Amino acid sequence: MISSTAQARKAAYWFLTLCVGALLSLGAYHLYEEFGPSKVSVEAIPFGLSAGSTVVKGDAPESLESAPELPVQTQAELRRAVELSRGGNTRAAFEIFDAVTIMYPNLVPAMWGEVNTLFEIDSLNELEGERLNLLVGKLQGLFPNTGLSIYLDSRKTYKSGNTSSAFEMARVACDKAPSIYELRLWYAQLLYENERYAQASAECRTAISLSAGSDPRAYELMANLFHDQGVIDSCTALVEYALSQYPADVEIMLLQGYLMEYQGRFDAAEKVYQRILAFRPDFAKATEAQASLGEKSPPGAGSGVALSPRDKAEVACDILEPLVEKYPENLPLREALGLAYLKGRDFDRARIQFREIAARDPEYPDIQQRIQESNVTKPTPVAVNEGLAANLNRAVDSLRGTLAPATKHDFSTMLGHYLVRYGATPGEFFKRYAVGNFRPVKTNVWQESFYESPYKHTYTVVFDSTNRFREVHVAVFDSSSSSNHLGIAPEVYTRLLKQNSRISGIGNSTGETDCGDGVVIDAAVWETQDNFEILARFVGKPAEVRMVRFDKSALAPGLKLCDYIPYLNEF
Repeated sequence: MISSTAQARKAAYWFLTLCVGALLSLGAYHLYEEFGPSKVSVEAIPFGLSAGSTVVKGDAPESLESAPELPVQTQAELRRAVELSRGGNTRAAFEIFDAVTIMYPNLVPAMWGEVNTLFEIDSLNELEGERLNLLVGKLQGLFPNTGLSIYLDSRKTYKSGNTSSAFEMARVACDKAPSIYELRLWYAQLLYENERYAQASAECRTAISLSAGSDPRAYELMANLFHDQGVIDSCTALVEYALSQYPADVEIMLLQGYLMEYQGRFDAAEKVYQRILAFRPDFAKATEAQASLGEKSPPGAGSGVALSPRDKAEVACDILEPLVEKYPENLPLREALGLAYLKGRDFDRARIQFREIAARDPEYPDIQQRIQESNVTKPTPVAVNEGLAANLNRAVDSLRGTLAPATKHDFSTMLGHYLVRYGATPGEFFKRYAVGNFRPVKTNVWQESFYESPYKHTYTVVFDSTNRFREVHVAVFDSSSSSNHLGIAPEVYTRLLKQNSRISGIGNSTGETDCGDGVVIDAAVWETQDNFEILARFVGKPAEVRMVRFDKSALAPGLKLCDYIPYLNEF
């Protein structure tokens, strides 16, 4: 009896001890939450940290955020500068930040944005270099011995060429101020350069979450990390998501082109590179990607040799060539060889095969389209083992293509005013305008593009089902990244409206018309006995103007202004 009473008392003591311990632990937790290091809770962002994750704030200053007491217009300018900087338009962003810091010399968000923009500019002139040193000194004076101060030292050290010291400083900066996403993104870039991909991915995810997915550079870096590790499926998923958020980001679009090439979708990839160059004609990566179309192979670990699409096409050609030589009358076999040449970008040999098929059977399905596909102006790559004479001939041909005069339009033919009557045949049309300036985009549709700074012009000529000239579609994009200090883009519509008025006379302005679903257009129309023209801009797209010129007899009766939107957006 006594023994059982002692055991019960002992169990009660243990229970009380556990309860007191739990209460003490709970109290300690609440004390830590109240008086311990402050944290930042992040939301669920695709490709970021998991929902509910927290990041210690560290010594990050509160004043990096936008100051609410500023005038509304100044706050809007700061937001625009941030967007330009994140989109790669560093010069334009610098001009806006600089204008704001002149008006508010001690405004931390403006100084922070300007100094980060200057760090991103490759080559600074003497004035910009002095400006950078001044801003770095002011910020370090305001926040001495903080993670922000060490980060600035890391950027300056990297710019001077000492990458190893910059790397260590970036690590220390992130330890001291882990909630500043610019610091995490900078550290991720340095980790990526040092091929420490796992750590770089973790920092990228944190940067995405801390910025709430508002900075495309974090997605660019994460996509490149997936790409360089050969994780193509994840890279594809990220690129698709990032482009849904930032459809004009050239770095992500470039990766999209690479991924299309890996799938053998060369035409689609080429269109992506052309779209990039329409926005950024000086973007060297896109120019190089277009020049090496079909030669890229997906990265990946392993000892095996990755074959580019062109290499794979060569393997197919090696198999098909002797078969075609043995069975020359087998036209499907010959077509397969032509398609293999086409996939390998060997257009000359592809054209020979397709023309041979057309000579043997003019009614062979889609053979004329195949010939058109092989009629491109890009020279075939020169094989290393070819003779000197062949190399010289190819070099001369290449020079001819390079030095040939670019497409020229005099004033009367600008904006697609081709001096060819409606109903003309393709033969009549291309007798007047060189077919070499055009490329077929679909059956009975031909397109030419040219660039006259700062505008990219694309004119699409459409023939009807009876192969008669019917309409012209015009798209003009302003690829200039210049802006004034308020960041206002130039208005191309007004300029082209005046230009077309000098060609076609004064048109009738429609004013802004709401066509529903958020689509608002402002247009002008010209109408004669046989011609109808509409020049339009879509509100919210100041750098884009579209125009259509119709054979009036081909138009359906009773069309209203909004009914022309499908025609304006068709090409």
